[in-house]
Formats: sequence, structure tokens, C-alpha cells
Amino acid sequence: AGCALVGGETAEMPGMYEGGEYDIAGFTVGVVERSRLIDGSKVKTGDVLVGIASSGVHSNGYSLVRRIISDNGLDLGKVYGDMDKPLGEVLLTPTRLYPKAVLPVMKEVTLKGLVHITGGGFYDNIPRVLPEGCRAVIDADQWPVPPVFPFLMKEGGVEAREMYRTFNCGLGMLLICAPEDAEKAKAILAAHGEAVYE
Repeated sequence: AGCALVGGETAEMPGMYEGGEYDIAGFTVGVVERSRLIDGSKVKTGDVLVGIASSGVHSNGYSLVRRIISDNGLDLGKVYGDMDKPLGEVLLTPTRLYPKAVLPVMKEVTLKGLVHITGGGFYDNIPRVLPEGCRAVIDADQWPVPPVFPFLMKEGGVEAREMYRTFNCGLGMLLICAPEDAEKAKAILAAHGEAVYE
């Protein structure tokens, strides 16, 4: 991501660590001119959401993933369903970082909001950048959902709403822009090799 790692925090991961064990997770701190903040305050009705593909499960929902694996006796070395790799490899695919994808767009398009689909999925993250009285209308048929998500949904008996509350379901970052800027944003992302969906 072009950032220096200068600090960390402890992460609580139930069921993963025993007493006295810990995990160190990195974070970044940045500086931006107040006039250039992208905080969602300019989002308005009619704006467009442009989604960038995720690389998989990323780093959220693993307590649920581990329970599904345990409850169903799944083999991490086995290829399931439409996945092209063993389950363990699919689940260990590194989380995508999006600065290199988003920065070229920011240079040419006014972005009104950015939504990183992390813990809380679509339901908790998108509302954070919406002004009062505004809602996002999303058609989940507009992007391909990687095979790991329907697999987890079926094996775990997870309801659709819970899937979208827990996982990114194939979109890791959403850009919000005016309708007249959406095509340009998509073209810039596509030119940088991104799988992008409106």
C-alpha cells in the first residue's frame, strides 16, 4: 500500500488464542487537508456506488468460518464446489489493500464516499457514509460472488442477510461518486486491471 508500518494493536479473536497468547495487527495513520477529506458529507440521492472486487473472505468473519469448518468436519486440503483451490488455500488468500486502485481515481474524479467492506459487511459499513435520509440500493446480481461465499452459506446454513452483514461477498471497496463521474471512475479502475461493478 506504500505505507510505513510504525505501530500495532492487540486483536481479540475468540476461539483462536489461549490465555497469554496475543496477535499483533498493523494500522496506519495519515494526514489529509480538511478540504480533501472524503467523509460522505457530499453524498446525495442519485449518486452511484462503484464496487471493486475483493480477493476472497479478507480478514472478517473467521469465527463463523471456523465454526462452519468444525461443525461440518470440512477438510482444508480438499477442493469443494466451484473453488479452484483447496479450501484452506482459498481461506488464506491475503486481504486486498485498495490504495493503489483508488488513488488514480481520486486524481481525476471527485469521490464523495469510500466504503471498505470489513467487519459488519454491507449493513454496518455503507450507512457510515450516508447522510440522514439517504439509503443505498444495491443489486447483488451486478457482480460475481466468489464460490467460497455460497459454499460457506450452504454449509453453515447462513441466511443471506447474515452473509452480507458478515462478509464482503466479493466486493471489498465501494466508491461513491456523482452519476456523471461513474463511467470515468470505472474506466480508470479497469485500465489498472481492476474488476469493477456499478
